[in-house]
Amino acid sequence: EARKFLDGLTATKVLDPACGTGNFLYVSMVKLKEIEAEARDWLAQLGETQTDLEHMERTVDPKQFLGIEINPRAVAIAEVVLWIGWLQWHLRDRKSPESFSEPILQAYGNIECRDALLEYDKKELVRDEHGKPVTRWDGVTTKKHPVTGEDVPDDTARVAVDRYVNPRKAEWPQADFVVGNPPFIGNKRMRTVLGDEYTATLRATYEEVPDTADYVMYWWDKAARIARAGGLQRFGLITTNSITQTLNRAIVAEHIQEKNEPLSVTFAIPDHPWVDSADGAAVRVAMTSGASGQLGGSLTKVFAEMLSDEETDGSVVCQFETQQGHITPELTVGTSVTTLVPLKGNSSLSFQGMALCGDGFVLSESEAASLRKARPESAVIRRYLNGRDITQVSRGVSVIDFFGLTEPEARGTHPEAFQVVLDRVKPVRDQQKRAHRRERYWLFGETVAGFRRAVEGLAR
Repeated sequence: EARKFLDGLTATKVLDPACGTGNFLYVSMVKLKEIEAEARDWLAQLGETQTDLEHMERTVDPKQFLGIEINPRAVAIAEVVLWIGWLQWHLRDRKSPESFSEPILQAYGNIECRDALLEYDKKELVRDEHGKPVTRWDGVTTKKHPVTGEDVPDDTARVAVDRYVNPRKAEWPQADFVVGNPPFIGNKRMRTVLGDEYTATLRATYEEVPDTADYVMYWWDKAARIARAGGLQRFGLITTNSITQTLNRAIVAEHIQEKNEPLSVTFAIPDHPWVDSADGAAVRVAMTSGASGQLGGSLTKVFAEMLSDEETDGSVVCQFETQQGHITPELTVGTSVTTLVPLKGNSSLSFQGMALCGDGFVLSESEAASLRKARPESAVIRRYLNGRDITQVSRGVSVIDFFGLTEPEARGTHPEAFQVVLDRVKPVRDQQKRAHRRERYWLFGETVAGFRRAVEGLAR
């Protein structure tokens, strides 16, 4: 039984299809090595040694851990990270460096350098009518505005726009488990960060994924489909906590509510603090694990958070409470609200909030006070609240709102506020692909006219 168990363990393959520098693969290998140690202890009672197991290839090895990563440097680091982890465990078991067989490091090629979602024959430069390559802002580089000193897009930082020839869905290598932390890019930022051509190609290739889904949900959907088809035992991914919101939740609901080959969420933490490794920003994430079939799950919720005394990067220590049961697409236990029927009496009682499409509209308390003082009669400076302001600590910010005004009217109504928009919003909007937003830079990207009509004349 121990040999059979170890055979299964050493044949297990774990895939991280956005592996970065290999942290999740490293943790996975550590866990499998811990399980291997238990099985090895059983076999030791039968007289078999670590050397015997190695000769029979019954030991957990780096070649079992597969990765896909588009950054060549990260690929190299991930391979080294795996070998470091394996060598640490080897020394822990064997105690002596002389026990290593040559070569110590082997080029398994199990970390592939490629796009995890798209395959294509080649990329071609998009050219204009004069034959010159079309370029766009790189979506990252900024410069200081000469007037405000604020960071605005550097329009000299350009990258070429590519066309993808014969695009198709990327194939993932055969694995038993998928783990990972795919990129956190919201659907509204995909064009800025990834480029218009890539985003359009990705959305056209994955027709089953709504265009409104966040980038990370393409990984979730792909893993779910492989699991439902029997190609995975289980997958576990970290996503943004917006997975429970309507646009992303539809993907989860589709797989859970499938009648023939349903998926079950077997573990979930809907809302967890996270420190983004890219820029150190504090964000909120969700953690989900899925498997094929009608299965119960473990729903874990954070009920208390406190800053870690040992870490200086803003890490948070959490306390949890857990429920057992069927986990719904909203990552709750109980009745799924997605199956409820809308009441006609609730029509037009709630709306999506404003989508600014430019943080330059937002004013600090002192900025808002100064602009209100300059034009006391103007009503374009309004308090601005988002969900976190209501549920946690309010930022106390305001916003410049020129809704319903033409460009000359906005300039004449409150020239000081208009100058702020001109300095802080227009440079960002000038990079917008959509002509409507680029040309109407003084207005919010989504002004939500229906909401304004609904509350017009109401005291509260």
